[in-house]
Amino acid sequence: MQAIILAAGMGRRLGELTNDNTKCMLEVNGTRLINRTLDAIAAVGIKRAILVVGYKAENVKMWVGQSYNGIEIVYVENPIYDQTNNIYSLFLAKEHLLNDDTILLESDLIFEPCVLSRIIDEPYPNLALVDKYESWMDGTVVTLDERLKIKGFFTKEEFRYSDIDSYYKTVNIYKFSREFSETHYVPFLEAYCHALGRNVYYEQVLKVITLLDDSPLKALPLSGEKWYEIDDIQDLDIASSIFARS
Repeated sequence: MQAIILAAGMGRRLGELTNDNTKCMLEVNGTRLINRTLDAIAAVGIKRAILVVGYKAENVKMWVGQSYNGIEIVYVENPIYDQTNNIYSLFLAKEHLLNDDTILLESDLIFEPCVLSRIIDEPYPNLALVDKYESWMDGTVVTLDERLKIKGFFTKEEFRYSDIDSYYKTVNIYKFSREFSETHYVPFLEAYCHALGRNVYYEQVLKVITLLDDSPLKALPLSGEKWYEIDDIQDLDIASSIFARS
């Protein structure tokens, strides 16, 4: 199994903190996000990581290098990171999706290492890690059926407070089998990019796949494990508090 880490983001909402570095180079309590992520990947035995880089890519390459704590590092560069969204960053890494089972995650996350263990140890091959929705969460949410199959993805614009009790927040950590990438994700990813553009989120493709009668994607709800997504300075302060002893 390999890991694909999307690290091309500019982090505009973090102001001067990302003037000279991408978000994954931010420090939380003295440790950079990219180091935390790679340490967690190493702890679960993953030996290959593909970093999709864009903004300040050379800084990431110099910091991480070609190997890290026993992990082979492969770089994929998005030269138009400032004109595209993460769907295009993942599109550039599509050949890697076809080569092996994959853990996909975003570089602006901070999480307990046991979070990765949960999704890897779960035997079902195609999973979206989710958490029961709480008021501090922002972004895409999903609804689930009784078998934990994902019924629908809902963006912030589609969010309805009347349905809040049924929502789960996507953690932005996924497990895809190579077969799923071959038969579902990569073909839809390519079609979506060509037909509808490169400036949307890759979860839009997953949303389409969940509409299929035979959709193989399920959710794995967390059970109190800690995680946080860092988009702005307030998030950084909150994450520093949550992970003060991590």
